[in-house]
Amino acid sequence: MIAAQQLMNLLLPAYDPCKHFAGACANACTWNPDRGLVPCAFGGATGSIQDVKLVIITAEPGDPPDDANYHGTPMDMLLNSLRVFSEAMERGSLNRTGKPSPFHRNMLHILEYFFPGEDLKAKLQQTWTTNAVLCTAKYSGGVHLDRVESTCANTYLVPQLALLKHTFVLVLGNKARDRLVSAGLHYDMVARHPSSRVSYTDKHNSWLSAAELFHRRNPTSQISKSTSADSPERLSKNKITKRSQRHLTLPEGGKDLSDPLLNLSAPIAAFFAHLERHPDYSCKIGRMQWMVYFRGEKVGGFNPRAPHFYLSKVFVHNHGTTSLMEQYAFRHAIHNEKHHYWQAPTQNALEAFKTAVTHMTGIPFLM
Repeated sequence: MIAAQQLMNLLLPAYDPCKHFAGACANACTWNPDRGLVPCAFGGATGSIQDVKLVIITAEPGDPPDDANYHGTPMDMLLNSLRVFSEAMERGSLNRTGKPSPFHRNMLHILEYFFPGEDLKAKLQQTWTTNAVLCTAKYSGGVHLDRVESTCANTYLVPQLALLKHTFVLVLGNKARDRLVSAGLHYDMVARHPSSRVSYTDKHNSWLSAAELFHRRNPTSQISKSTSADSPERLSKNKITKRSQRHLTLPEGGKDLSDPLLNLSAPIAAFFAHLERHPDYSCKIGRMQWMVYFRGEKVGGFNPRAPHFYLSKVFVHNHGTTSLMEQYAFRHAIHNEKHHYWQAPTQNALEAFKTAVTHMTGIPFLM
């Protein structure tokens, strides 16, 4: 995807290459296009500057992905950098040393809080993501020299924010915050970095708080309405029905969800409708139950006839323990040698199911 032309004009000199590789950043930042060591990790703003409502700033890029390399003219390399960013957002990951990083997956969660229910194209059109320093540190998450921080901020970040002064500025991580403070730049809120090692609850709560502030400052946007409306506790069956039909796409062999949703309680219907917009979870209607999948692996589901939530014995064997199930008050239900599972407690069954699964996968159901 191509970013707004004004932003591209500001960033193009970084690929000339940036003059500061021979100045303030000499022996501190590396220009090596073949290894992906170039200014990078920015993107979005795929419409006009006026479309952008949110700017997200992190400290600096992480290590380059496994397949990173840059060739051609400065414009070729700039466009390649924007492509890498957009494709990572579409996949929800960027592979480093053969493993997907959590950064882009969590960025999708953040964008969902700010622009719930909108497709990724619309979200990226309204969001510009950039860095306080455009080059990677000597090791991922490491430090940059003060002169590098101030030079890069003044050369690239200051003009970007001047161009986007009408937007809400979200800073992710204290390192990025400190760099903006040093540069005398305005921001609206600081939240947890997508790759921080705090609990998922802590991270998501910080992103949700930022989004709520954004909503309050944009009272006429659809976001402020849908944020409260999409809360499972507040969804009515009428609200679920038509909105859900626009998003639900099931694995081959699954039934259409639109009518069955009406037979579920509002919180449970909202939960299953929500899964169909999730990058890691999905669902499928069987003859007797609603099944939940994590990246293609069956997790468990909901039996509407009993009714109860349950976890697959195979999934618990592969990802959990008996003590974990007992911690969340799951009961080992045994019908016969082949048919047994972990049944959620009667009270707060949905929350127990979500919490236990998140504990095992590390991926929350929130988006």
